[in-house]
Amino acid sequence: MAFNAKKATRELIWVKLALMAPSGGGKTYSSLRLATGMLESLKEKGLGQNGRILMVNSEQKRGYYYANEFEYDIIDLEVPYTPENYIEAIEWAVKEDYPILILDSTSHEWEGSGGCLELHQKAGGTFQAWSKITPRHNKFLAAIADSPIHIIATMRGKDQYSIEQGDKMSVKKLGVGAKQREGFEYEFTASFLMDQSTNTADVQKDNTHLFENLSSILFNEGHGKDVIEWANSGSGYTPPIRGRESIDDVKSTIIDLCKTLGGKDNADLMDALKEYDPSANPNRIKDLDKAIELRKKLQEMNADNNVEESE
Repeated sequence: MAFNAKKATRELIWVKLALMAPSGGGKTYSSLRLATGMLESLKEKGLGQNGRILMVNSEQKRGYYYANEFEYDIIDLEVPYTPENYIEAIEWAVKEDYPILILDSTSHEWEGSGGCLELHQKAGGTFQAWSKITPRHNKFLAAIADSPIHIIATMRGKDQYSIEQGDKMSVKKLGVGAKQREGFEYEFTASFLMDQSTNTADVQKDNTHLFENLSSILFNEGHGKDVIEWANSGSGYTPPIRGRESIDDVKSTIIDLCKTLGGKDNADLMDALKEYDPSANPNRIKDLDKAIELRKKLQEMNADNNVEESE
């Protein structure tokens, strides 16, 4: 193998930030403060693209709590919280020219309805079953890491409690990591663990070196501006756009869903398949966008079935 060494130069970076917090830890509000400062700095540099922040909301109505304090657009991500639905939302944000995306929260992709843990159980719940789920989760990671957009991803914290002695005994909620796959937070440019009582953050990882000597950080717009200054301190490079998933991968997921939904014995399933191929054979679909559309429809059918079974 031939190698060609060259002088390393600083490149432009699409920043990926992770905020982990127990409930009430301030991750949504902090994300909006950071994103607002980031957008202001981008606009000053003429890099604001469509000039808006987009939030992908899976936290019910909490994504709307701060609409009177910040300017941002929002889309509601609904069940099932599959990796593919998150990927679709990221790709849509890029296509619509948003410079900054908030994913609030990514925990649903792992432990929510239709998320990876549930998908694993449906695949048999065995160690071997992870061979079907892990590649799907990894594609979600790749979408975050490689997409040409600044991303702030929140994660619910794994809650633990401590008893603190003082004039009065008190119980404090602690965040001790993220409700996501182990190591997920280390895929980001910088990741932070937030305190529920103070809404301040401590650094878990920081490639920017902006926060590594700080503790109990109360995020504000200035921190967002600093992040963009750091990200744009290089020149001449834009990270490559992640390639779209292959039609064979999409068809494979469709076939698995067909088996889960009962195959030919499910009349609704067969009607849905015939909308895309008269013979109801998903292998005959040639158009990737159509295949993705069918997959989403079948995922929604599967989620509806799960709701009915649980009632």
